[in-house]
Formats: sequence, structure tokens, C-alpha cells
Amino acid sequence: MRISKKIGACLSLALGLVACSDMGIDETEATGLPDDYSLEKYLELNPDVKYQQARKDLKDHGFYNQARLDTIKKAFITPEGEIVIVAEGTMPPTGAKIAKDARAAAQANMNADNEAFLADSAFAHKVFSTYVGFADSLWKGVDSLDSDEKAAMFEFNKQQTGKPNLKEDKAFLEKFPYDESLMEQHYLLLGSLEGRAYRYCTKSDEKSTPFSKVVPDTLGSAPAMLVYSAWRFCYDSKTNQKYVVK
Repeated sequence: MRISKKIGACLSLALGLVACSDMGIDETEATGLPDDYSLEKYLELNPDVKYQQARKDLKDHGFYNQARLDTIKKAFITPEGEIVIVAEGTMPPTGAKIAKDARAAAQANMNADNEAFLADSAFAHKVFSTYVGFADSLWKGVDSLDSDEKAAMFEFNKQQTGKPNLKEDKAFLEKFPYDESLMEQHYLLLGSLEGRAYRYCTKSDEKSTPFSKVVPDTLGSAPAMLVYSAWRFCYDSKTNQKYVVK
């Protein structure tokens, strides 16, 4: 299950797994966790929760090399042949035209970096199902990825300043300083709203209401996301379904 769109200031920070500065988890909030909650099991069932921290770090600092991205979108060439980057809302120099060659070259470098990111099938599979959070059953190989799936995966690609470097991409994700305290807050601030499973089902849970039969609440007439915080859910590995915890 991928992270839903943001709803409200604090919740938008929760999407990035960063708590609101004035909204720490106090003792009252902490009791909102189920008695049988385990962060280890929650992350086992929702591995993408951890890795969204790396995704947000890349987003905050540009998914792509900023100079490269600026060239693709904002490069102009003056009548004297000088390549200039024109900021948004600013007029290009008199007589300047879109620098098609420069933009195309930068785009080619970006495409090459993205292609290298998918070169290792095993790593690409891990990004798809673990980092992004797509259902593993949907993985059919790199050649079967659609544009939306690739776009989601490239959000974890740390674009290089020079040649593509898959080793560096892997190291960034594997050595990222993940913050366990932020993971702990995820279920309270967002996971319960999304209806994420927090543990595996027992035999009694398997006879309960399946997730697909639950009618969620909404936030407004055109909700950014459906809200399932009135229930708690478990995951049954035999049926690959979530059920309401009684």
C-alpha cells in the first residue's frame, strides 16, 4: 500500500514520517497503540513505512541532480551562444531561445541514470516491493514495468552528478540513517487512517470482516483519502487479505 495524498499540515508531515514540531507523542497519544502492537511486525507488514524517510530526503533535496533538472526545464541559449538557466517567472535575455540541444543532452543523462537504476533486476525488484510498497505479486520483471510504476521507483533514485552509479544508489538507501522513533509514530498519525494492518491475524480474526467489506469514513465530499481509523486490521498471510480485529 503506497502512502496516500496529504491531508492537513501535520498529516502531510506524517506522510514524510516527520512529526509536527508541536505534536509530539505524549503518554495519552501513546496509549492509542493496540496492546499487541509491535513495531517490528508493523514494519514487516508495511516495509515502505521505513523507506519513506529516504524518499522524503530525496524529495527535499531534489529527486534529481538539480543542475540537470534546471537544464532540462529552464535552459536558454543567447544570440551569442551562451547557455543560461532562467528562473521561473523571469524573462529570458532578449533574443534568447530554448536551448534544445542542452536540454536534450541533460534529459539523455537523466534517462541513462534511471536506466542504470533498473539494471540490476534483483535490486529493482526490492525497490518495487519493499521501498515503494507495491504488492510483490504485481512484480513481473523490469521489462513489464509501466510508466507509473517506474515513476514511483525513480523517486528512490539518487541521480548522480556524473555517470550513473548503481553502487552509490544502493549505498544511499542501505546506509540511510532511518529514525525508528518516526516509524513508531507512523501508525498513530497515518497508518491507522489508511487502514494498514499492524499484526498478523489469528484464527479468530480470519472469521472477522474483511477489509474489502468495510465502509470507510471520508474527509469532505471530495476526500484526499479514505479513513479507516474506526477499525484496526490484521493481515492473513494465507488469503493475502486484511481483516477487522475484533
